[in-house]
Amino acid sequence: MDKDPFAVLSQLLVDQFGVDPSIIHRDVAIANLGLDSLTLMEFIFAAEDAFSLRIPEEKMDPTQADLTLDAICKVIESMKAA
Repeated sequence: MDKDPFAVLSQLLVDQFGVDPSIIHRDVAIANLGLDSLTLMEFIFAAEDAFSLRIPEEKMDPTQADLTLDAICKVIESMKAA
């Protein structure tokens, strides 16, 4: 069974990065989760590890102010489908 990217990423944010579950939703900007730039990169690396893939930098930049959790989910879903 395929892992649901949103569920996995949400769990990572809560378990590994201490993010309050009440602020996690698909449209939340990653920059609004209270993570500093280094922690944002660690989150992306953890997401890549969770799905056994490497996301090319041109597909997303975690420092973008408007990068949402949903956008990351879509990138992961498209890469899994390829």
